[in-house]
Amino acid sequence: MSDARLERVIHLLEATSGQDLWFGGATVMGSLRGVPWETAAWKPAPDRHSIWELVLHIAYWKYSVTRNLTGVPHGSFPRSPANFPRVPSPANAAAWEKDRRLLKDQHAELCAGVRAFDPAKLDEPVPEKPKWSWLDLLDGIVMHDTYHTGQIQLMKRLHRSLQQG
Repeated sequence: MSDARLERVIHLLEATSGQDLWFGGATVMGSLRGVPWETAAWKPAPDRHSIWELVLHIAYWKYSVTRNLTGVPHGSFPRSPANFPRVPSPANAAAWEKDRRLLKDQHAELCAGVRAFDPAKLDEPVPEKPKWSWLDLLDGIVMHDTYHTGQIQLMKRLHRSLQQG
């Protein structure tokens, strides 16, 4: 059984390289292309998040939605604290690459979970979050990606402009 709403979620999550999405921007992974670890670790202010922290946050929420879809056990996310895991210390290129891989893996697992989801359940409540439907949860993760991708793009530009003096 197919459902246009589920197909739309899949389309937005799995946009192919070079494909223009409705908002005209990059995907989360696309926004990270060419970002060195030093830029990823930079914070615009001490009480603000870095690109790296956002990457870990995005990975966690992809995991959380996947866990709801597939029944992966609580507490199986490999970083802590869960929602905004700490950037490794010391931060370096290898650690940045490992966390980009974590995001990529969590994204692949989310996409697989969405592809396997029964579209007949889209309007049913999520058992752990009964005030929301499955479609609310899936639309939410797409919007979460879009929001944070915009933040990443702005932070890259801000960092570059500060570096140029």
